[in-house]
Amino acid sequence: MTNRHANLSALLRSLNLGTMAATFDNLALKAAREDLSHADFLEELARLEAEERTRRRAERRRKESRLPAEKTFRTLERSAFPRAESGHSRTRMA
Repeated sequence: MTNRHANLSALLRSLNLGTMAATFDNLALKAAREDLSHADFLEELARLEAEERTRRRAERRRKESRLPAEKTFRTLERSAFPRAESGHSRTRMA
């Protein structure tokens, strides 16, 4: 890793862009091989960061909920909940 890459990696980490720091080097090589524009390279780098943040946020919220991993909306038994009276829980659209 060149000094420039090490500096960029440290700068990205200081900005809390860990995924960008971890992937920019390999992605830069791929961009050069595929002759991608700077904008395309940056867009892919930002997309990877955003996806990883979304994944970590979902995982953090799942852990904070303290629900068992198998508890999902797909496994929710709606019959266990009483039905709300008509008009009280939902606003009807005219």
